[in-house]
Amino acid sequence: MKGIQNQNMTTVTLRAPAKINLWLDIASKRPDGYHNIESVMQTVSLFDELTISRAEALPGRRNISVSCSVEALACDESNLCCRAAREFFSAVGKDSYDVSVHIEKKIPIAAGLAGGSTDAAATLIGLNELYETGLCEAELCGIGSRLGADVPFCIKRGISVTRGIGDEFSECPRLPDCFILIACDGEGVSTPWAYHKLDEMYDFSSRRASVSCFTRILGGRLPEIAAGMRNIFESAVLPVRERARDIKLMMLESGALCSMMSGSGPAVFGIFPDREGAQRALEELSEAKIRAYICEPYYENKN
Repeated sequence: MKGIQNQNMTTVTLRAPAKINLWLDIASKRPDGYHNIESVMQTVSLFDELTISRAEALPGRRNISVSCSVEALACDESNLCCRAAREFFSAVGKDSYDVSVHIEKKIPIAAGLAGGSTDAAATLIGLNELYETGLCEAELCGIGSRLGADVPFCIKRGISVTRGIGDEFSECPRLPDCFILIACDGEGVSTPWAYHKLDEMYDFSSRRASVSCFTRILGGRLPEIAAGMRNIFESAVLPVRERARDIKLMMLESGALCSMMSGSGPAVFGIFPDREGAQRALEELSEAKIRAYICEPYYENKN
């Protein structure tokens, strides 16, 4: 989307899509303490909206301000949008800047939906446009990889097999048309805690994952695809997140072909072949005072 010139300020508004994991496993643990993953990631039509504004900066002024429609989200220097902006200006060698980022938050926080990562990705994309720096997608992904494992994919968007620490991509067939119901309720999950719990449960030096068993069925019939989905984090998180277990069961009882936690949770999604089924499940969740969203697979037009 093109920026809008307004006196001495330029503004751009971007949508930042949430991400779910259709398949997620850990291939190995690295010597640096991180984990090599194997995953199929998919962006969906649940969006935060970011408004990024640029003002003329006095020489030597370095100002980045972040605001959000949700008070629970920290908007200090720990915010991923702030960190993304600093990494961007460092990468392009800009010494003076004055930018503000406002986040209209729709994606649940700390839910396994890459809400912070997709906001950081949108910040990099927006700054690249506002400052006309001409960085290509691969260069933006390189900056994003310094911010978090999901940020490069959130820059690419669509669907992709992801390996390594989230920085190795390969193409795969698209998920067939379907409706994806996402629900989240209860306490969030710390991703480092979830990885630590899995380290206690599995020996990743001898265990090997193989995402190819899932990608072979992608592009086929939706029921078979749904039956092949998996997420290793469920074994660590679901025993201690009763609400996530309840949501998963409710979706399955409402006719979901598959219901599974996304990322390290606790958000749960269900795959439905038609909107009517997803709507019925949403209404049942709403009666239980659980907020849910009906989405579809999202593929950004980059032409």
